[in-house]
Amino acid sequence: MRKPYVFILVTWLPLALMFVMMGVEQPALAAIIARMGDATNNLAAFGVAFSIALVIESPILQLLSAGTALATTRKKYERLLEFVHILAIGLTLIHVVVATRPVFFFLTRDVLRVPTEIIENARATFMVLIPISALVAYRRLWQGVLIRYERTAVIPVTVIARLLVTGIVLTSGYVFAFASGAVIAALALMSGILAGTVSSFVFARPVVANRMSRSEDDSKYPWKHLLAFYVPLSMTSIVYLAAQPLLTFGMARSLFPLESLAVWPVINGLLFVFNSFALSYQEVVVALIGNARASESELKKFTAVLGAVLSVGLGLFAMTGLRGVWFSGVAGLQENLLPFVPVPLLVLIAAPALVCAKSWFRGAYVARHRTGILAKAVVLHSVILLALTWFVPLVVQIPGTTVAAGSLVIALALECLYLWIGPKFVRMKNK
Repeated sequence: MRKPYVFILVTWLPLALMFVMMGVEQPALAAIIARMGDATNNLAAFGVAFSIALVIESPILQLLSAGTALATTRKKYERLLEFVHILAIGLTLIHVVVATRPVFFFLTRDVLRVPTEIIENARATFMVLIPISALVAYRRLWQGVLIRYERTAVIPVTVIARLLVTGIVLTSGYVFAFASGAVIAALALMSGILAGTVSSFVFARPVVANRMSRSEDDSKYPWKHLLAFYVPLSMTSIVYLAAQPLLTFGMARSLFPLESLAVWPVINGLLFVFNSFALSYQEVVVALIGNARASESELKKFTAVLGAVLSVGLGLFAMTGLRGVWFSGVAGLQENLLPFVPVPLLVLIAAPALVCAKSWFRGAYVARHRTGILAKAVVLHSVILLALTWFVPLVVQIPGTTVAAGSLVIALALECLYLWIGPKFVRMKNK
């Protein structure tokens, strides 16, 4: 392997390991829920609560990229930290309001059409997740700092701390069954996130103290510049994750709604394991584009190979005995839920390659501070998702998991197409 590709690989592997270890967390949570009492209802309740929590959390998800791209001096970092304080407080207050009974019932029962029998359990689960936005915000900022200053090797250590604590709480909940499976999973998740945040701070603190520039000429990053960079970037997460409950909306209106809502978190957990390799690549592109040791063409080739390998890997799960081993043996799905897995899994084979391509485009645009294009692309993604989840159940009676998988792949493909040709079309039009 040529040196540039070795350099890209060495930079990417620790980040990939971080994302993969976090990706394993979701299947582990689902596997424990599936082995506890009232598994179908608890899997569905956890999926609903977590998807709504992710929507609230969405404005802070791009802080990893922001920290990587912007934390070049001490004063810029201090401005970013002030911004994180504001986001953490604001989003936590929003979460508390949504957790109130009238708001939560209106959202789940009347808007998302979630089956009534799981709503109370979903609300209890959602209340456990109240600190999630604040903790994830600080963790992502500090991990971005570590990436910026080439300390990627320690990032997997922060994830190991997270997984250890998650595992301890999850095992205790399984053994003593002190709450519903969904609530125990949420407690384990929050405990692990707290451990990951604390360990990220411990590693980032000496970097901030010793390696960030303290030039007298340096000034705090102006708010207008920070907002011009971050608001369009954060909109990509806000709009994307706000659109994810549309999958819940589509499944709830399709055939076998309860079974689909129970199975989808498990399918999505496996998909995230593969997508996590691709998602981590965005930060590599942000950090390395323009680096003399890895040209843009070499980064593109690495993207293509990585995407192909990931989709082939998911294909092996979809078309071989690995599917049964994972969903029946590892995830512990009940026999009546297994028939809802094969078709959507086949449809999703293309997803990791598409996510890898998207990570390339997003990383390139973030590195060049052209974040507005990303916001337009994710709006397109969401509009397509809305159209498909609304229209398909009206004209075709198929299981909800198949509706969700097909809608997601089509939306990803069209988003990538826009990121590739949309800006070129605008430039040609302006000429």
